[in-house]
Amino acid sequence: MTDTVVSKVTPPSEQEFHALMVAGLARAAVNLGGQGALADKMDMTSAGLKKIFNGGMTSPKRLFDMLLDDRTSTVLDDIAARYGRRFVDKEAVCNTDDAGLLLARLLVWVQEAQHPDSPGGRNIVHTELAPVEAQMRELHGALGNWISQIDEVRKPRAVA
Repeated sequence: MTDTVVSKVTPPSEQEFHALMVAGLARAAVNLGGQGALADKMDMTSAGLKKIFNGGMTSPKRLFDMLLDDRTSTVLDDIAARYGRRFVDKEAVCNTDDAGLLLARLLVWVQEAQHPDSPGGRNIVHTELAPVEAQMRELHGALGNWISQIDEVRKPRAVA
């Protein structure tokens, strides 16, 4: 077994788990407009939801179904964090990766690919592009995230 820099996480007790679950459900109830709306979303009665808030458990499927709605998708965040994990969309691109290092590597590649003695001379050819496709796509994702942040900052704000 190899050493790891990831800290060892101990699982929560049943009581802690329930408290974290209730915190997530309470947040979802607020986002939906109340416990009645949350009960409807979970396909259960208000009385059933009240039992969960008072110490009962719910099916894991009901909790995971909450991931499908933006207003309730954070319901499992507290539990996941307690396990040292997080839920992200399958297609999510991490915006904390080291894009500077990636840029530096690709800059070196561009210089080598455009060298007169390279396969395409000053032109970059497909045989030079193929080996760096993954890095280019990663950079494309990072640039897309930055552009999205810029677009968000530039969005017109409503004035009351």
